[in-house]
Amino acid sequence: MSHRLFILVYRGDPLDYSEYRHTALYVQFASQKRSILHILGTQGLYRYVEYPGADPMELGDLVRAVPVADLSASVEEDEIRETVARTPVRNGYLDLEWNCQHWVGDALARLVDRSWVAGTERADAIDKMTDACLEAHDDQLLAAQ
Repeated sequence: MSHRLFILVYRGDPLDYSEYRHTALYVQFASQKRSILHILGTQGLYRYVEYPGADPMELGDLVRAVPVADLSASVEEDEIRETVARTPVRNGYLDLEWNCQHWVGDALARLVDRSWVAGTERADAIDKMTDACLEAHDDQLLAAQ
């Protein structure tokens, strides 16, 4: 059995614009445990948070779960958690455009660096995450006006 890795995409709040769609990583560990790994906050005030055992449906209005990869069960759960948790959170004054969507890409890059995820798997998952973000309802209403 392997660890299954996903990107979660949640509807934007209070308005469903693409830049407000929240993204997170979700791992279903081989041990049957699960965890949501993400950053919370706003520009300049982001912080890393893990929700062990969390159900993705209870965290918000989930619009998509994007499969990323199956990681070998030989990789320890704590190694995955620590690698993701050490993904830098950019809160500088030059990082005003940076958000959780960028953090997910950065965290996946760290997993690629460890050879747990293939670069092509990361790229494909980010493309699908971006597509899900661009489907934001209020963006489409604004474009139709």
